[in-house]
Amino acid sequence: MNKFIRTVGASVVIAMVCAGAASAAAPPVTTLPPTIEGAPIVGRTLTATNGLWRNGPDTFSYRWMRCDANGNNCTKISGATSKTYVLVTADVGHTILVLVTAKNDDGSQTANSHPTGVVTKAVEPASKTPPTITGKAVVGAQLVADAGTYGGGAVEKYTFQWRRCDNNGGGCADVSGATGQSYGVRSADLDHTLRVQVTAKNDYGSTVNESKATVVVKPATVPAVTTTIAASRTTTICCQTIRLSGHVSSNKAGEPVVIIGREFDAGVTDTVAKTVSDPSGNWSAVVRPTIATTYIAQTSTSKSQPISVGVHPRVGFGISGNNFSAKITGRDTFAGAIAYFQVRSGSTWRSRAVIVVNTFSVARFHVSLKRGRTYTVRIYLPQRQAGPGYLDGSSHIRRVGGNS
Repeated sequence: MNKFIRTVGASVVIAMVCAGAASAAAPPVTTLPPTIEGAPIVGRTLTATNGLWRNGPDTFSYRWMRCDANGNNCTKISGATSKTYVLVTADVGHTILVLVTAKNDDGSQTANSHPTGVVTKAVEPASKTPPTITGKAVVGAQLVADAGTYGGGAVEKYTFQWRRCDNNGGGCADVSGATGQSYGVRSADLDHTLRVQVTAKNDYGSTVNESKATVVVKPATVPAVTTTIAASRTTTICCQTIRLSGHVSSNKAGEPVVIIGREFDAGVTDTVAKTVSDPSGNWSAVVRPTIATTYIAQTSTSKSQPISVGVHPRVGFGISGNNFSAKITGRDTFAGAIAYFQVRSGSTWRSRAVIVVNTFSVARFHVSLKRGRTYTVRIYLPQRQAGPGYLDGSSHIRRVGGNS
């Protein structure tokens, strides 16, 4: 027989799973979380998708939440209980998520979407800081553009155009076909300078901004250099550090190395670390991924092959008698995610309780454990509940005595 306990105020649901018990009737269980469709701009309509569920839900209900810019500290939006939500001025500077509750005759269950981007006004983007160029102005080198930063309306798309200028940075003309975020400096650029022009667009308009000119492009005077990259481990727990290291074939001290990272769902790359090589050409840097991230090491004349690091959510586990707590940490909120309180029997982990975390990614719950016995326990978060960009998550293994 299954026993379900719901604490509405804390948004926590606990399902006690009795060993050997089975029931054909059960409340809905999510297998794919809800999503939100629509741009985070005032006046736009956001639409909730239900996600996927087991156990045949009959009805769905919705609750829209307004969160801070990081997707935390969420509060209910008054009256926002339909499948769609039209963004209002009060949402500016916040993110939005939706809670979807599926119901059948045997009960109900709630799951959450990931938060939207930060909501902006219904205006075109406005430049705050101009684009910049990283890399050396040397034939054969790779230059990388950073798009700059923008206020105003949310940017929905960036485009890039590299420009060849005179040696004073004027008289610029577009370089044909040079429309990527990076640019390989070529012989035609000798004795010229280079700029990059970035256009930030949304449905309300666009803004164009241009970087400062590079120094005058010089010829390559050194042999081609290769750069390698490796990671101390290719999976980690959020938000632990890992060490990236590699070798620059120039075998000299002081070669600048830029570490570029791109999170699995990001449209552009970011500079996450900078270092220099030692006298043997070796380098190392520390990074702290919070979601699946791919890294590249780049010097003025070469870049490494990419290396990817997978991330497990960090699962905190608190114990006070037979009262327990769990906190799940990653880049994103885990509100509504389903985790399991498990007891080890021999070499097998068996679930004793199903836990749904609240909008703060926290759950507090009680499990009855037989007095006089000692149990080996953990909290386990399956990958499908962690969501895209994460591996599964597990707390530290703990030992606890029963008091029931």
